[in-house]
Amino acid sequence: MKTGRRQALTRACAAAAVLAWPALGRAGKSGSDVVRLGQSAALAGANGAVGRQFRDAALAWFNLANGQGGAGGLRIELVTLDDGGQVERATTNAKLLTSTHRAMGFFGFAGPGANREGMQVALAEGVPFIAPVSGMDVLRRHDNAHVYLLRAGHRDEIRQIIRHTSSTGITRVGLLFEYESAGWEIRDSFADAAQAAKLAGSASASVSRGSADVRPALAGLMADSPQAIILAANPAASAAFVRAARKAGFGGSFYTVSTVGGKVLLDELGPLAVGISVAQVVPFPWGGATAIAREFRAFCAASMVTPDFASMEGYVAARWMTEALKRAKPREASPAVLAAALERMPPINLGGFPLAFSADTRSASSFVELTVVSTALKFLR
Repeated sequence: MKTGRRQALTRACAAAAVLAWPALGRAGKSGSDVVRLGQSAALAGANGAVGRQFRDAALAWFNLANGQGGAGGLRIELVTLDDGGQVERATTNAKLLTSTHRAMGFFGFAGPGANREGMQVALAEGVPFIAPVSGMDVLRRHDNAHVYLLRAGHRDEIRQIIRHTSSTGITRVGLLFEYESAGWEIRDSFADAAQAAKLAGSASASVSRGSADVRPALAGLMADSPQAIILAANPAASAAFVRAARKAGFGGSFYTVSTVGGKVLLDELGPLAVGISVAQVVPFPWGGATAIAREFRAFCAASMVTPDFASMEGYVAARWMTEALKRAKPREASPAVLAAALERMPPINLGGFPLAFSADTRSASSFVELTVVSTALKFLR
């Protein structure tokens, strides 16, 4: 009885998702046997590491799947445009992906600006917005019927960090965030988690968007005598804050959200990164503790992809997309086909990593795990 109701609800949600888009199907050409996905992300320099690693892994998986007959007979292509981390370029890229490249869906957009603007262009152009590399709450509103998230949100990450600090006896936690919409969401999530945990101290301070001037924020947070500080500003500002705080005598712990604590932060800080705890939203890519990690490492070796959390996210997202199309068995490719395939996707388990899309959260996973930076500047579980 429950199964029947669930299947009926799933079908209804899928139909509602299609009907909710007045422009659905405008961008991609129906009747094709090629599913062309479009991505906008920073690709050049240190700040392009996440976009490059996600793209390389996803592209390698799609090529592998295409060589084995595709996804339900459809070939999957990925077109990636470099936005340099600039919102204006990301907006232009999103429009080019549909108008010039005929993308049927947006996939793996990276960066707060790219995701915020990309989501709006996707809605206007009638294409699904799939697996963005973002923890922003605005993407997770249940009325965003064109958004299909893979990863947990910043709210989930902040809750996990606060649970961990509370379990170790820490009662005073501070937050460094960036003064823009994604940062405000993190600030609000932090306030909610701090209140729920009944923390004795929960000060927050911001840096200007794109800035690394942390002097006012340092003074504000140190005045509250925190035992731990969560870093949620851009990597340059977060690194500058760690250096300034250590120089000022702060001996407490640092934590970061997943979108901050990557290779860029480690490269910026060097030995000062040791001991920082980093929230991760995909399985640990090294070692053989899980089946998906073993499968991923074998895939990386065969495809010449560098194992990392960003490439693991691209790999999982590409497998999820491919599996959804295989199960849907569409006769042709279109934006509507992509949306329906993801909306109707039943819960699956990828080597011990469960994915179950929910129309309420618009996300397939709430997984969060804390890692720590070792003396060798490697991530440890």
